[in-house]
Amino acid sequence: MFHDHYNAARTKAVTFTKDWMGILKLTGPERHTWLQGMVTNEVENLKPGEACYAAHLNAQGKVVAQMTVFAAKDEIWLLVEQTAVQKLAAVFDRLIIMEDVQVRNVSSEYSVLGLVGPQTRALVQTLEYPAVSVDLGYDLIVPKDALARVSENLTAAGALPADPGIWNILRAESGIPVYGVDIDETTTMPELGQRGISYDKGCYIGQEVVARIKYIGHVNRRFVGFVCDEGAIPEVRSTVQVQGKDVGYITTAVFSPGLGRPIALGFVNRVAGEPGTSVLLAGNTAIVAARVAALPIIPTGSGD
Repeated sequence: MFHDHYNAARTKAVTFTKDWMGILKLTGPERHTWLQGMVTNEVENLKPGEACYAAHLNAQGKVVAQMTVFAAKDEIWLLVEQTAVQKLAAVFDRLIIMEDVQVRNVSSEYSVLGLVGPQTRALVQTLEYPAVSVDLGYDLIVPKDALARVSENLTAAGALPADPGIWNILRAESGIPVYGVDIDETTTMPELGQRGISYDKGCYIGQEVVARIKYIGHVNRRFVGFVCDEGAIPEVRSTVQVQGKDVGYITTAVFSPGLGRPIALGFVNRVAGEPGTSVLLAGNTAIVAARVAALPIIPTGSGD
């Protein structure tokens, strides 16, 4: 069954109830301009139906929360991991001074239903609820009392309800970090790459740190993938070693059906971050040979 779910995600369409995701809703006439000064990406000119990836940083340039920003006609929806959504709501509430903006945590009212697979585009065009384009297919924002009905309709249309563990494998293959698992408030956005960062927009909290890293410095570590040799799945928090020296650590490790071997995500120092670098992933009970891989390790087609 597990392999059937994985194969369906790669060739057809699957659904996941993403209980690990929360939702903030922004209303008020100044919501776009206010949010523009709060996050790393360009959001001020998002038109209804458009979405982008962004993050809110603290003054030291560290990630407070990552999010998908989705503009609707009368509100902006922020899809945020549950581990960060309440924290972000509290931070945003403090940062509204005179602006006509309201931020509300609506995680108890709405669910996030994920759709992954090459057949998803045709499915979302028939739906009555917002479908947000994300890294892995689409996320649907659905009232909790309608979740069962929408799930049944998707199943009837050909989408297979899948084990959430499949999503974790797909996101690892795609190199997507999860807040509270791979990243936290010790992470800077440039360590994750350039996605979600606009260097041309106006000021936002943490911008000086991000700009300084790009223009006059460098990151000391990078978020990368690892493809393991045949063998055991490495332990999370295994140390990454090169020629006997510790150069990083593992944050996520899974078995990839697409490659037929274990893969992992984690951080290494910039010297060891070159794809193809041979490493050892040293845990408490096993040492696994691997090589550094560029992200995504395996791209996921979503029908986009």
